Amino acid sequence: MSDEIRVEITQSIDLSDIKARLDGAVLRVFEEQGLEMKKAIQQQWRGWKYKGRDMRTIGQSLKGWGYEIQATEGVRELLIFNKAKGWASGKSYSAYVARSKGAEEEWKVMRDMLTRDRLPKMITAVTKELAKGMRRGPTKKVRENKQSKSAKMTIQF
Repeated sequence: MSDEIRVEITQSIDLSDIKARLDGAVLRVFEEQGLEMKKAIQQQWRGWKYKGRDMRTIGQSLKGWGYEIQATEGVRELLIFNKAKGWASGKSYSAYVARSKGAEEEWKVMRDMLTRDRLPKMITAVTKELAKGMRRGPTKKVRENKQSKSAKMTIQF
């Protein structure tokens, strides 16, 4: 394990058409989803066997999980990472963690779980809050354009 590999999992929503920063309820949704995703990872990142290990050296990769939100413009991202460093080496090691020898690395299992189970919930919650935000404010009567008979609004993720 001579190389150092950091674990970063990015969950994103393309909101490029929305030019404003996300704030208020929509930003809270991102923050809540980030916390929920971190909790989901920490719940599954358990059950390791530490036979013969010094108890002071265990649990670093569980504590190392965190997240950051980029919600200012373009593709809004939720970056989930593990910043755990090895007790003796000082290098990132969580990318190498697997349930058994030859098994898929556990961070990939976490990535797939987040993409399958958590990302759709985040998209639904953000969409709901964006729609609420568009309905807020005073109702205005808009004169119909004589040349146009229909209006269309698309929110795309």
